[in-house]
Amino acid sequence: MPGRHRLRTPALVTKRPKASDIDRERHEHLGWLLGRVDLLYAEGVTRAMHAHGFAGIRLVHIALIRNVDENGTRISEIARRAGMTKQATGQLVAEFVDLGYIRLVNDPSDGRVKIARYTAKGKRLLVAIVAAIEETEAAVAATIGPARLATLKKTLGLVLASAHGD
Repeated sequence: MPGRHRLRTPALVTKRPKASDIDRERHEHLGWLLGRVDLLYAEGVTRAMHAHGFAGIRLVHIALIRNVDENGTRISEIARRAGMTKQATGQLVAEFVDLGYIRLVNDPSDGRVKIARYTAKGKRLLVAIVAAIEETEAAVAATIGPARLATLKKTLGLVLASAHGD
């Protein structure tokens, strides 16, 4: 087409990698590995939750459980922390309300805003979550060793702290 220029990525114009090289790069970078490990970890916690009698907990609920503080959290803050839309977060919260784990209360500083708070059943869930986390971390330690797990957690903590300017 006259007057139109095609944009080209210099690295791909000069040398086009083989598909296997592309896939290797896509599936071996840190972000991908962390995401896969996070999924395995969440699956382990979910299985442990089932073993503790919380059979209704699904993998998708982990995003909610991770982001609702013990004393309650605004829906918009849960969404921000989880990287989800407010609408999707609202659907998960509604499901958790139906399951009896949380209740919605008005924010005392702004009655238009809702806060998700754990019910007594939800607080029992949190106690079981801590046990499930300990079991899942023990399984990881059995694979890589306790010292490597401690180093991994410390290193990831440093990465997070530097990203947040702590």
